[in-house]
Amino acid sequence: MSNLDTPSPPRVRIHTHVTQTRFLHIEDALNIGKLRLFAGSYHRGQGMDSHAYHFLDLADARVVFGALVQGEANFNYKEYKGSPPQADQPAVSRILSVNAKGENVYFELKSGPGKVTSTGAITPNGPAAVEVNVAFKLYEARRLAAAVLSYIQAWDVLRMLANQHLPGKPTPYPLASSQANGHGSSDKPARLAGNASRPPASPGPAVAMAGHNRPVTRKGPVPKAPVANGAAAPTTNGNGKSLPPTPPAVSQPAGPEAVVLAQAVYGPAEKPAPPPSPLRYRDGSLANADNAAEVQAFQRFVTEKKTAPASRAVLRTYYEQQVAA
Repeated sequence: MSNLDTPSPPRVRIHTHVTQTRFLHIEDALNIGKLRLFAGSYHRGQGMDSHAYHFLDLADARVVFGALVQGEANFNYKEYKGSPPQADQPAVSRILSVNAKGENVYFELKSGPGKVTSTGAITPNGPAAVEVNVAFKLYEARRLAAAVLSYIQAWDVLRMLANQHLPGKPTPYPLASSQANGHGSSDKPARLAGNASRPPASPGPAVAMAGHNRPVTRKGPVPKAPVANGAAAPTTNGNGKSLPPTPPAVSQPAGPEAVVLAQAVYGPAEKPAPPPSPLRYRDGSLANADNAAEVQAFQRFVTEKKTAPASRAVLRTYYEQQVAA
């Protein structure tokens, strides 16, 4: 991590595989988001006689070595890369092939003359000048892959620690009463996230925000909200034109889900504190104290009508009207 700004940092050798005539080094080139594969052939006592290298993108390396560490049967991977022409040097084509065949895995690196296509890619332009094929037993390939993936994971942790000061605090979503009630459209969260800098959306005409920031549904028109110094809300815009009248509330029909929607009217379905005296209908029957919706509807009926409901059927009709509103 300390070498990120160095043009050619010294490469850490992550893993090495050596046979009697071949070798393969996996090296750190994460400063440019890649791994460097360096392979060659040699003869004991005579030194190396050919070599080739290939830069594998980090995203591809995760897939390739992840498949090898799991021992994926018949796995194969091939990619074409290269170097563009520079000064008097022609373009160079580089090919990497990884093939799993039964209990063996083969890494093959090729390099040779290349040509630049119309899209800027580099493809082979004739037979390869150098070919190095390194063979592994399946266990050896899995061991190499496990070492590489562990190194990448450790690098990811260091990168996150080094850059933890960069991300800012996430912007909270604007408060929208339709979302609070669960009746918003399916694409609303995406639009809110993309416009987080805009002021919070005001609640609809049929919804007023109570002192506890919970939407309260009303049947009649919503009173205009007061402005500074207790003055009435303006009825004209900044250009002196009259604002359109507030549209009436749209009622929703009651249905079997009325019990669930009761939370939108009366808030969370919390069991209220037991009343000081039993709730009794005017026909003499008692309200079910264990039914939170019935108790809340009973208390609301008494507050509004100044009298107890005549019967449970009357209270149910009143309750359904409130939910529909």
